[in-house]
Amino acid sequence: MSRVYNSNYPIVVGLAGKAATGKTSVAEAIAPKASFDKVRSGVCWDHIFFAMPLYELLSNRTKIEGENSQSRKLFAIHKTLYDLYGNSTLGSVPNYYSFISLVDNIYREPIDPYGAKPRSFLQKAGDLCRAHDPKCFAKWGVKKSYELHRDYVKSLEEEETANPYCVLISDVRFENEAESILKLPNSMLILFEASDEVRRERIYSRDGVYMTDEQMSHKSEKEIDNFSALASAIIDSSSMSVEDQAVKTITLIKEKFGLASYA
Repeated sequence: MSRVYNSNYPIVVGLAGKAATGKTSVAEAIAPKASFDKVRSGVCWDHIFFAMPLYELLSNRTKIEGENSQSRKLFAIHKTLYDLYGNSTLGSVPNYYSFISLVDNIYREPIDPYGAKPRSFLQKAGDLCRAHDPKCFAKWGVKKSYELHRDYVKSLEEEETANPYCVLISDVRFENEAESILKLPNSMLILFEASDEVRRERIYSRDGVYMTDEQMSHKSEKEIDNFSALASAIIDSSSMSVEDQAVKTITLIKEKFGLASYA
């Protein structure tokens, strides 16, 4: 079912799916990192993911070295978490003692061995953050999407006409994340699927290791089983190239919002 596109707001499209179904690869194909030209098929694209603060926490832990590294790491973790919870005392920042304890727990959480994707750290750090506010990542992602759209509109010259602006959120894994997107004026949820065998081999090819039973049973993988009823469309990526998936994704979005006239 198509929706009327409201140009006062960004189009926010959630890409959902279990690990290695293709959602992030598709988002990066549509909106490549560091690309100056973000327009494709008449739409201006951007790409974020709910887990961006988690990867920033990982960077806080692993990239800060040298003099006073412990203090600098703790300060950086504090700053990242403060942004995640709304960057304001009006947001959902935990009380002082809980917040300091969370900073310390993130600092001490073990990180997977070098060379493997730190999936366990990301999952456990996410659980620690959600314990204080289950919707913290959902709120952060919506806020970020609107900030990007605001910056895009501000960047236009007076005589320029804005292209439809679409933010792809490529890691929708929890129901509250899907629901937070679907409440927005221009919103859509696309579910990516692939056979377990295909996903398993993609993970090994990408990460050099298979997911553990604990990682596969984490709620970030299991909640996706309930997404079929929420999804606006489903793409089975098992036998599709990334570019074919990207074209299909763009087509579905343009059809959903009646953007055929934009080319």
